[in-house]
Amino acid sequence: MKDLFTSHIPAEAVPYCQQLFTQYPFLFRVTRPRRTKFGDFRVFPDGQVQITVNADLNPYAFLITLVHEIAHLVVHRTYRRRPQPHGKAWQTTFQRLMQPLLTEQIFPAPILPPLQTYMLRPAATTGGSPALVQALRQYDRRPQPDGTQVSLKDLPEGQSFIFRKKIYVRGALRRTRVVCKEVSSGVSYAILAHAWVDRCE
Repeated sequence: MKDLFTSHIPAEAVPYCQQLFTQYPFLFRVTRPRRTKFGDFRVFPDGQVQITVNADLNPYAFLITLVHEIAHLVVHRTYRRRPQPHGKAWQTTFQRLMQPLLTEQIFPAPILPPLQTYMLRPAATTGGSPALVQALRQYDRRPQPDGTQVSLKDLPEGQSFIFRKKIYVRGALRRTRVVCKEVSSGVSYAILAHAWVDRCE
């Protein structure tokens, strides 16, 4: 588990995340990128819990997502009644778990201030904080967008675009996601509003 953490998060955060894993054991998987989420927390019928995080996240986004999901795990094991998924219990737990990480030794200067602001009232996704999204993007492993790419939220409704080799039509904005219809199947997906997409010629 330590080796898996080491390859995905800042080195300075590995001991703390290993400590969390020891205190709150869980199955852990790094998954292929998903359209609608960065990570996931799941409870299986046998009581085991699994946390997944998308493989394409940069180390800082990966760390935030990992702790976000661990906060769900802690809430699950602490409260008998199931609280709101991203309600007060989760927010305070997430804030407590993130507090030791909010240092310049772990997060670069461009990320730390917007992250600290976001943590004052954390939302279901970092996509709710444009400033944090822009700061995190500076450290993405994938190349920065060229002239043909645009943030999904900046496309007009009804515009066709390409996302992960499939063609979609941009629909309405729903908070931090945009409802888009995949042309070949006719199925609608909620894609993160800040996702990079390619304009259709």
